[in-house]
Amino acid sequence: RPFFFSDSQAFFEIASNPENLQFIFPSQASLEESQYALANYFMKAPLGVWAICLQGNQEMIGSIKFEKIDEIKKEAEIGYFLKKDAWSQGFMTEAVSKLCHLSFEEFGLKQLSIITHLENQASQKVALKSGFSLVRQFKGSDRYTRKMRDYLEFRYIKGEFNE
Repeated sequence: RPFFFSDSQAFFEIASNPENLQFIFPSQASLEESQYALANYFMKAPLGVWAICLQGNQEMIGSIKFEKIDEIKKEAEIGYFLKKDAWSQGFMTEAVSKLCHLSFEEFGLKQLSIITHLENQASQKVALKSGFSLVRQFKGSDRYTRKMRDYLEFRYIKGEFNE
């Protein structure tokens, strides 16, 4: 579902815990900071950005979105995060698999990618369980710290998708 301003408290609970976001963005110090981020980054351009909620419950436990979309090549990069107490329960693998289906069947994309930090083994497992294949390891600048880091890129090509 899309994000709502009423997700502010749940978003703050996720964003204020550095463990939840250790590979994403710096943790947030206040509810107001989380409200600003929610309104300006998750709600401002809502297309391609979704809140992850438990079935039958509207409480937001994470997010999945298109980080980058190349409309000419019909490719997109997927980014996501999940609060710690929801880790290792299959929620993110389910969300990524559903987004793959939507991407290929509804949005007409041909290829998806997931880029993880080398040390983010949980995200790598999500990519592999969702049908992505490891295509390369590379060095790049972290967007927040500007330090050089090692990354892995996983790809999923439409013909490889099995529901």
